[in-house]
Amino acid sequence: MIHMRGPTRIADRIGMIHLLWLVPKDRYNKFRTSLMSSAYGKIDRPKDYNATELDRLIPIETTTKYNKLVSVHSLTSLLREQNINESKLISYLQHLLNNEIKLGNTYPQKNILNLSEFVNYFLSGDVFIVVNSGKIRFNELENSLEENVLGTFYIKPNFPGRCSHICNGGFITAPGHRNQGIGKIMALAFIQFAPLLGYKASMFNLVFVNNTPSVRLWKSLGFKEIGRIPNAGRLLIRNEEMEGTTTEQREEFVDAIMYYYSFI
Repeated sequence: MIHMRGPTRIADRIGMIHLLWLVPKDRYNKFRTSLMSSAYGKIDRPKDYNATELDRLIPIETTTKYNKLVSVHSLTSLLREQNINESKLISYLQHLLNNEIKLGNTYPQKNILNLSEFVNYFLSGDVFIVVNSGKIRFNELENSLEENVLGTFYIKPNFPGRCSHICNGGFITAPGHRNQGIGKIMALAFIQFAPLLGYKASMFNLVFVNNTPSVRLWKSLGFKEIGRIPNAGRLLIRNEEMEGTTTEQREEFVDAIMYYYSFI
């Protein structure tokens, strides 16, 4: 699932059950892996999966299009090393995804996800976050998550078994940090990280045609359109009146593009 959109307003966070508080940290990876499922059931990582080389590479630093220093970290590694307050950060990432689900125009889910469902869907592979760099220490992120967490994305198998070498990715740019090139930073990191994890190619199943920033981004990076699914999504479309503040909302069927990228 691919998301890059224009500015939106962050919805108020409502009560979230901090499920991971109940899971001992030394069992986190086992818990996460056991929930890794799809339409095919549980999906294991590819045969050549190895995070060692990636762990040596990250974090990586880069700049936004406004020359702001940011860095990309492996949330999967940070959780394994047990040096962050995972409950607050993961709940915030859950909030970001649920905000997109409520908007109803980028992700296919219709209902918001509780914490166990979020872990199953978004954290079941390898997960990364883009954060402000400079003087900010990583273990202080939770003091101001909305200010410091700029985006997040995952990499996980798109298919099981003999096809698990083809990965999928899901991306969210935090609403308060859009139009800064964060989406492109995550996309370039995705292309760099995925082959280091053992993947040979990537396939995006549902890039909705009206998600213009996403379509433009993947085309610019050389992703090939390999198919189009007619009426793939019943998305929420909003019509804001030119005068006044009323926003009309309706459902509309939208085609989706399938994109492919080879790492070899």
